Amino acid sequence: MTAERIPEVAPRVRLTQAQLDRACDRHHAYLGGRSGGARLSLPFCDLSGLVFERRNLTNANLHGAVLRGARFAEATLDFADLFGCDLREADLSGAQLRRTDLRAATLSGANLRGARMIECDMRDGATAGAVRNDFLVLGIDPGPAQLAAVDFSGADLTRARLSGSQARAADFSHAILKDARLVRADLRDARLTGASLRGADLTGTDLRGADLAGADVDATALATAVLDDADLHKLGDARSDMGEEAGDPPPLRSPGTAELEEMLARHAAWVETAGRKGAQLDGTGLDLSGQDLSGRVLTLARLPGASLRGASLAGAQLQAANLAGAELRSASLARADLRGAGLDRANLIDADLNGADLSMLLTPKGATVRTSLVRARLAGANLSGARFVSADLSGADLTGTRRDGTDFTGATLDGTRG
Repeated sequence: MTAERIPEVAPRVRLTQAQLDRACDRHHAYLGGRSGGARLSLPFCDLSGLVFERRNLTNANLHGAVLRGARFAEATLDFADLFGCDLREADLSGAQLRRTDLRAATLSGANLRGARMIECDMRDGATAGAVRNDFLVLGIDPGPAQLAAVDFSGADLTRARLSGSQARAADFSHAILKDARLVRADLRDARLTGASLRGADLTGTDLRGADLAGADVDATALATAVLDDADLHKLGDARSDMGEEAGDPPPLRSPGTAELEEMLARHAAWVETAGRKGAQLDGTGLDLSGQDLSGRVLTLARLPGASLRGASLAGAQLQAANLAGAELRSASLARADLRGAGLDRANLIDADLNGADLSMLLTPKGATVRTSLVRARLAGANLSGARFVSADLSGADLTGTRRDGTDFTGATLDGTRG
C-alpha cells in the first residue's frame, strides 16, 4: 500500500516509546497468561521510528499502522495482523514472521535479511476474500503488497504467499522460496541468485530482467513465467485461468439481511422437525463477518470455509456443525454448544470460547461424535472454562491461550504448540 492511496481521513494516534514499551510489556504478560496482561492492539496508530527489537509480538494487532523506519530486528511476529501496514524502510532483519498477515502492506526499502517468514501472507489486499470493512470505512483502498527494493536475502519464505505482489528490484539472493506462491507477482529486475525456488508456483510471474544465476528452480515452473516481452501473453492467461491464486477458494458472498434471516429460519425449522420442514443451512463460501448470530440454532449447519470473523455466536447451538477451515478470528463463541463440531484447520485466533462446550456429542441413538480441531489455530484465544473433553486437538496451535478452568480430560493433544 503506497502512501498515495492512504488518505489521512483522521489524525492518527501517535505513541511515545515509553507508551509502546508499556503496551508491549502487557502483551508479554498476556502471552504468558499472567494477570494484568492485554493483547497488543494498535490499529492505524503512528508508530514510525519506534523500537520493537527482540520483542515477542505473537498475535499482535497492528493492521493499518504507520511503522515507517521502525526497528523489529529479531522480533517475533508470528500470526500477527499487519494487514495494510506502512513498513517502508523498517528493519526486520532476523525477525520471525510465521503465518503473519502482510497483505496490502508497504515494505519498500525494508530490511528483511535472514528473516524467517514461513507461510507468511503477502498477497494483493484487493483480491477476493481480503476485503476489510475497517479499511473501507476509513476510505482506505487496500492494494497489492509493495515489496520494491526489499532486502529478503537469506530469508526463509517457505510456502509464503506473494501472489500479485509488486517486488520489483527486490533482493531474494540465497533466499528459500520452496513451495512459495508467486502467481502474477512482479519480480522484474529482482535478484534471485542462489535462491531455492523448488516447488514454487511461477504462473505469470514477471521475471523480466531478474538475475537467476545459480537459482534452484524447476524448468517446468520457469516455463510458466514471463521471462521476456514475448511471454507477456502469459500474464493474461494467468489472470483468466485463476482467481486470487491457483487452488484458492472462489470469492465469498455476503448475503443480505432478509436472505440470511430466511436461511436461519428455514434451518431452525429443519432441525426442529428432523428434516421434515425447512432446509439445512449451507453457508459454504458465505461472508458472515461481524454478524450477530448469538443464541441461534445452527445444529448440523454446513459452514466450511465460511468467514465469521468478528461474528457473535455467543450461546449458539452448533452441535455437529461443519466449520472446517472457517475464518473465526476474533469471533465470540462464549457459552456456545460446539459438541461434535468439525473445526479442522479453522482459524480461531483471538476468539472468545469462554465457557464453550466442545466435548463429545452423544446422539439420541446413542452414537458418539468427537469434536475435531485438528490443526486449528487458537493462538491468543480465551479458553477459560471451556470443555474439550475427548476432543481431538492434534497439531492445534494453543500459543498464548487463556486456560483458567479449561477441561482437556481425554482430549488428544498430540503435536499441539503452546
